[in-house]
Amino acid sequence: MRVEFAYDLDKDVENFAKTLNSVNNKEHTAFHRLYIEKRGQDFKPDLVKKFIKEHTINIDIPAVIAEIENNWLPIHEKFIERAEKIFGIKYPLEKITAYLTTNNRCSYNTKENYFFVYLKNKSSNRTIMHEIFHFYTWHLFYKKLFDQGVSKEKYNDIKESLTELLNLEFSDLLDGAVDYGYQRHQEMRAKVRDMWNSDKNLHKIINVLIK
Repeated sequence: MRVEFAYDLDKDVENFAKTLNSVNNKEHTAFHRLYIEKRGQDFKPDLVKKFIKEHTINIDIPAVIAEIENNWLPIHEKFIERAEKIFGIKYPLEKITAYLTTNNRCSYNTKENYFFVYLKNKSSNRTIMHEIFHFYTWHLFYKKLFDQGVSKEKYNDIKESLTELLNLEFSDLLDGAVDYGYQRHQEMRAKVRDMWNSDKNLHKIINVLIK
């Protein structure tokens, strides 16, 4: 599996809209607040698009794409190898797309196989690994957990907490960054950390987390 990096203005507008409301963090981002300050509460796509274009006019987006990709490529194979060992599966698709976005809160779409990376992110590799972890979790556990009656909220808590494994198994690839996660998941992340340190079995961890 490879990561394809791209920018698409319509996708940027999509991420802006999707992240206005987040189950993990109810606060607007700085970019959302700036929009509201300038444009009010009217979030029509054409208005958001115009606002984004105004804020990217002086950004060399192809150069940013190249920089993020160049930072990612040296660790790509190591990350995929370790992730597939942890999850016990090969990623089922040939590629996944990472779209750059002007908003520092990033959404993703598992069904259409893409996610977002903040174009001013100084730790873009952490974001990429974090988001791809969600995709492995989705491919391996999503249907199984919902068939067992796990709620969407519980699934969200689980998939966010599993990114604690990045700090345990990928610290050398994070280049000093830390995947802290959201405040609401700290207790579950601690459970993941303790269980993984005692028995590196992802399925056993999931079985505990769903209770």
